[in-house]
Amino acid sequence: MENAVNMPAPRADFKAPSPAAETAETAKFAARTGRKAAEAKRRAHRRAGGLLSARFLGIAAAAAALALLALDPPRYAAACAEGIALWAEAVLPALFPYFVLTGALTRLGAAGAAGRLFSAPMRALRLPPAAAYCFAVSALSGYPAGSRTAADLAAGGALPRGALRTAALCSTAGPMFLLGTVGGAMFHDPAAGAVLLASHLAGVILVILFTTRRAKPAPAALVPAAARADGVLQESVHAAVVSVLCVGGAIAFFSVLCEALSAAGLLRLFSLLPAAALRPAGAQELAEGFVCGLVEATRGCALLAGKGGPLALPLCAFLVTFGGACILAQQLGYLRTAGVRTLPFLACKAAQGAAAFLVCLALSALFL
Repeated sequence: MENAVNMPAPRADFKAPSPAAETAETAKFAARTGRKAAEAKRRAHRRAGGLLSARFLGIAAAAAALALLALDPPRYAAACAEGIALWAEAVLPALFPYFVLTGALTRLGAAGAAGRLFSAPMRALRLPPAAAYCFAVSALSGYPAGSRTAADLAAGGALPRGALRTAALCSTAGPMFLLGTVGGAMFHDPAAGAVLLASHLAGVILVILFTTRRAKPAPAALVPAAARADGVLQESVHAAVVSVLCVGGAIAFFSVLCEALSAAGLLRLFSLLPAAALRPAGAQELAEGFVCGLVEATRGCALLAGKGGPLALPLCAFLVTFGGACILAQQLGYLRTAGVRTLPFLACKAAQGAAAFLVCLALSALFL
């Protein structure tokens, strides 16, 4: 027939699966599915247990801190006032204008222009083009301006989420803090500030260079759109006020925490291991200042500068590059919104701190 459809003839060797084979295959599939479900359930239980343990430890630590503060309120009020004074005298004047101006630049589309200008070197480093702008903001303004800028650009699609190397690159101290506060006011030596700044930036960049080979090429990102110019100043000032107040709150809180650790004898206890490591160099007296700097870097640098010695400046280089708990908390507050994971970021900052320590040790021997 003309309208008949030509159907392929069935293969002579074709055999339909037997009911027993179908039953066996179904059983295997059910077993695989059951194993996967059981494994997922175990992972969920482990995560829940970890969260409960972390929550319990957090509650216990907060309750212990409250009890400690209640034992001597005037002492901790003075420590809080000291942290606020440090913020008002040294941090606020250095950060606030930069926060306003970098916020305005970001809103006006400067990140896109910088990305186009430095796209080739960023591509060679396997970083997104906007990372160049984030690094420039961080190197000029200091933390946490670079982290805040990275979070803003990630929210707009100009940076991929979870960009760990970009986050580590844009978490630097500002030149005003390193040259003026640490070098001039603490060490009373402008050359020490210059060595510290060079070591700090070298440590940050060296780790990025060493991790380039294993890094994946940066995915394509959106070009950040520029905002309307008429509302940029008001938005930038408002965002800068909120950011700088958060910085002040973190400095005040961690100053109190450092004082509480000292009062409880924990600061001296935690200093035993660094003191043992520093004893061969005859610098064990620097251990307590170093441990204090792991909590609040500015206070630690002041203690190290007061003690002096050939290792004081290299240890400061580690502290300002790693950041200490106070600075890390500020940075991670922004970076978590950009999908950056905490532990890899801390590991990267520790590596940068170690590199800055070694560079500063060499530069100090040559120029100081």
